[in-house]
Amino acid sequence: MSEGKGFGAIRVIRENNMEEAKRLQKLPTYVFALLDKLKAAERAKGLDLIDLTIGSPNIMPPKEVCDALVSSLKDPKNHRYSSFEGDPEFKKAIVSWCKRKYKIDIKPDETVTLLGSKEGLIHFAFAYLNEGDTVLVPSPAYPAHFRGPILAGAEPYILPTIEKDGFIPDLDIIDESIAQKAKMLIISYPTNPTAATAPRKFFEKAVKFAKKHDLILIHDFAYAEIYFDNEKPISCLSIPGAKDVCIEFHSLSKTFGMAGWRLGFAVGNPKLIASLRKIKTNLDYGPFGAIVKASIAALNISDEYLDNMRNAYQKRRDLMVDALNQMGWKIEKPKATFYIWIPVPSGFDAMSFVNHLLQKTGVVVSPGVGFGDLGEGYVRIALVEEDDRIKEAISRMKKAGIKYNG
Repeated sequence: MSEGKGFGAIRVIRENNMEEAKRLQKLPTYVFALLDKLKAAERAKGLDLIDLTIGSPNIMPPKEVCDALVSSLKDPKNHRYSSFEGDPEFKKAIVSWCKRKYKIDIKPDETVTLLGSKEGLIHFAFAYLNEGDTVLVPSPAYPAHFRGPILAGAEPYILPTIEKDGFIPDLDIIDESIAQKAKMLIISYPTNPTAATAPRKFFEKAVKFAKKHDLILIHDFAYAEIYFDNEKPISCLSIPGAKDVCIEFHSLSKTFGMAGWRLGFAVGNPKLIASLRKIKTNLDYGPFGAIVKASIAALNISDEYLDNMRNAYQKRRDLMVDALNQMGWKIEKPKATFYIWIPVPSGFDAMSFVNHLLQKTGVVVSPGVGFGDLGEGYVRIALVEEDDRIKEAISRMKKAGIKYNG
């Protein structure tokens, strides 16, 4: 009898041990998982979906980069573990790239190589945030900006951003008690999902605010090179004194169409960089060496590839925005990223409009609530298909009578 009770107790304990950690339970519902189920169900019916959800570039990386990867695969050294300190040649390429592109002076020890900027952002949260810490996060936002702090045990404090203010947070209205309590401020311009850009004066204010309140300033600069109409975004580190408080995250995913390669880097304050490197040494061995070598080629290519890439996305932007405006929307053409952020028609919320569009047209877009509660009422369109598929999406929407009615 006692033996049976003992085995029963063991079984209960084991079942309890399979409960997810509280850090996972605190995460908001991942609406993109629900969206994946919807897409899978429609594809199973044989429907030809035009998927404009995930911001995964479809423009091929530069030929020089692909050639460098093939060549690097033949070098046995590249198949061993990467150095914790990073490839010296890649660091040199980062330093040169930052100087040439953004006029910022970075030293080799002020760089750290990442497995994509998303990985770096979340690991940085673990490097600096403790249970109960507060992080200031503009919203709507790239999910890693608030999910990373939640996973680290911190509490995101949402800074609302709205269309009439250019989706830029008003730092002046943050309560002093909140500002003093906070440990980090996360910003990202050009931004995902709203495609907003920020003027130099905002970065100046952000640096001043971070210094006043002893905050770590994080700038996610993933869309640095996807800009239009010759309005080039600036690096936060170009603001005098920014390096005292700032770490900036860069990605080769969007810039060079290398999303699947998983390669990025962070630059900035040497102490912040060292801490990120420290946590990474306990979690990974760095990127595949052949990819690092190919990425050196990427950072050293001429601007022709980037110019062509921007022209391609600008053409798609113009096609989609012009068509949406013909359907009743009144959207200004975004100055950066490959996203269009649009309000949903009357009578819909974000998810119901996504489902309506999917059922009526086979065109799939992202619900705004995937980027935080303040994304409700919007959807994001990612221009990651060829021109003919963008045109086909537009044609289907018009034929189905999709329109904006306020």
